[in-house]
Amino acid sequence: MKKLRHPNIVLFMGAVTRPPNLSIVTEFLPRGSLYRLIHRPNNQLDERRRLRMALDAARGMNYLHNCTPVIVHRDLKSPNLLVDKNWVVKVADFGLSKMKDSTFISSKSNAGT
Repeated sequence: MKKLRHPNIVLFMGAVTRPPNLSIVTEFLPRGSLYRLIHRPNNQLDERRRLRMALDAARGMNYLHNCTPVIVHRDLKSPNLLVDKNWVVKVADFGLSKMKDSTFISSKSNAGT
């Protein structure tokens, strides 16, 4: 995760690996999750902004899928898409991601929430 660098991927900055305070440190995205923005009462996401946000998410996923080895996110959903101050969407939450080392990934594994 520390080597991933893309405008549509949340920037990993470090980690705390000493129990019981295991955590990761990432860039701060002040607008929060796409889920929160979509579901707030005064939703101000016009069609053009929604399209740009969808393209941002697609670009982030395309970057992951073109890494070597390929990274499969396995839990892409609006709570895992974070939005910065300029309305740029970034893919986050790689807790369930897998490195794809072959051309086949079993669909029988547990993924998502």
